[in-house]
Amino acid sequence: MLSTIMHKSQKTGGRSLWNKDDKAYQSNITVPLHLAYCGVAAALRHHAVVETSNLAVLCVELPDAIDTYVHAGQLFLRQILGQRGYIEPFVRAIKRIKNDKLTELEILRRAAQNGKSILLCANLDDVDEEVRLFADVVTTIPKPTTRQITATFRRYGHVLTKSDEEMIASEAWARLLYAFPPGRPVKAGLRRLRETSDRALVSKEACIATGPTLTDLSGMGPAKDWGLELARDIIDFKAGAILWDDVDTGALISGPPGTGKTLFAEALARSCGLPIVATSAAQWQATGYLNDLLKAMRECFREAQSKGTALLFIDELDAIGSRAINDSQHGDYKRQVINALLEILDGFERRTGVVVIGATNNPQNIDTALLRPGRLDRHFQIPLPDATERQRIFEFHAGFLIPRSHEEMFARTTAGMSGAGLKQLVRDGRRAARRRNQRFGFEHVSEAAKALIDLPIQYMKVAAVHEAGHAIIGIELGLPFQGVRITDKICAEGVDSLGGTLFNFSAMSLRTKSLILDQIAMYMGGIAAETLIFGEFTEGSGEHPLSDLGLATALATKLEGCFGMGGSLVIDIVHERDLHKLRANDYRLRAAVGAILDTEFDRAKEILDTRKDALLAIAEDLVKSHVMSVADVREALTRHSAKE
Repeated sequence: MLSTIMHKSQKTGGRSLWNKDDKAYQSNITVPLHLAYCGVAAALRHHAVVETSNLAVLCVELPDAIDTYVHAGQLFLRQILGQRGYIEPFVRAIKRIKNDKLTELEILRRAAQNGKSILLCANLDDVDEEVRLFADVVTTIPKPTTRQITATFRRYGHVLTKSDEEMIASEAWARLLYAFPPGRPVKAGLRRLRETSDRALVSKEACIATGPTLTDLSGMGPAKDWGLELARDIIDFKAGAILWDDVDTGALISGPPGTGKTLFAEALARSCGLPIVATSAAQWQATGYLNDLLKAMRECFREAQSKGTALLFIDELDAIGSRAINDSQHGDYKRQVINALLEILDGFERRTGVVVIGATNNPQNIDTALLRPGRLDRHFQIPLPDATERQRIFEFHAGFLIPRSHEEMFARTTAGMSGAGLKQLVRDGRRAARRRNQRFGFEHVSEAAKALIDLPIQYMKVAAVHEAGHAIIGIELGLPFQGVRITDKICAEGVDSLGGTLFNFSAMSLRTKSLILDQIAMYMGGIAAETLIFGEFTEGSGEHPLSDLGLATALATKLEGCFGMGGSLVIDIVHERDLHKLRANDYRLRAAVGAILDTEFDRAKEILDTRKDALLAIAEDLVKSHVMSVADVREALTRHSAKE
């Protein structure tokens, strides 16, 4: 509550700043200035005694309003000081004064000379520590409260409706300045605001309402289930049935480009009935120096908090970096950014009412502290959709079902496509239909999709031997083999897989050195089988990081260089993508990795040599049936016993 001394002394031009005045709009005290004045008066209500001299440091929660608050501070001090010993009030806005001792000394000198003085800032980090120590008051001026908004408009003889109060509270400060310039009647300013706000609201609500909810999405896995539970919790929270502490307030969504991480966040916001504030770590970095980045970060959280209950989506979160990565050049920069983000996520001013969703293509680059309880403590991976999910995603975007006779062809031609790729396929099909002035149908999509061609029998035989080698090694070494397949058709364009062997490694597996070596042997099983039967192997097992040799090399590198399971207990902590740098910079490591691969290749080849009859039988069955289950492969191994 404002003190009595303020009500008695704070007048301008003979008029009280608190009482109703139908002519108030004719003065230079505009609505935004009066709102700012209310904020300053509330912040300093216990420090308005004339006899005391003090310096107040006020942090304004609305950075773009700081100039208005400077004028409000001057007005406040004029009313407090009156004419007795009058000196022009020392009120100024500051941005950066660190390492600027002349500026600091000037501030202290002027503050001591003028008596009551006010410094305003958008961030307390901009204020030198000595200045804060000298100040009698260091506090924050929040956004105008409902009570302050009501008091301001009552002074102008206007009683606001509830919707008008909410409109004023949510408006950007710049719009308030434009709507209420000096001399314009308040009623006219409100009318202008309503007209433009209503148009923006219609556009925004249409944007939020348009698009899928979580129930419409396919291929999202456990993330979808979590999101639906969150939507129920948000309903309970809004109804007062649960506290905010009972709501999951953060999650990390990861996956390859185009898998729908942004789409998930938008659908989650619709399902929860929440406004969404979308940003990215790259946008924060683009604002300029470290201090600018930190301000942009805090402003995004303030914007989300200003909406009451909202969803904040942070894309490209890995751009912030991780403190676990040794980086002498940028280490201090990353540490300050990550510490600031941690403080916002679960610090003193916890983000009540804000659900934070982070997204990344590279979850291994995220600082582990961000993933601890109370922060982004749920991690959901969104993989590339499988055949069934691709069909559902396509049908959602296309608006019709794929003919049953074309389902297999669609699954093959879209293998490896992301949700974004499928959406592009629909757009291409619609364009083809428009060009022909025809109704959009599956025939237009099939023309835009990749064509399939028959795979020559020799290719099928090589693929069958290769995949049979993986399957046999997996079973012989006790790995969780699930099934094997090859194909008789491939896409005419680009690179296409000729087959695959499925293993289901549990996250709870105890990854000992022997298990890792068994995995490497399994990866080598394909080229070992080709070498055993044909005398050499084809190039398809290399070149790509996710190829057999790519995976085996990465695993062997981690065993030797990162897990402490090789010739030394010394380890290096690097991202998966940087493993090649370890080998390039350490010839001993490269030699050790090569030795592991050679040893496991020889072991796989020896096992397959004892199972050569079964290998040929399984390969022959694969050429005929294209698919074999665990039981099928085991039955073949039983029919063809191992050679002594």
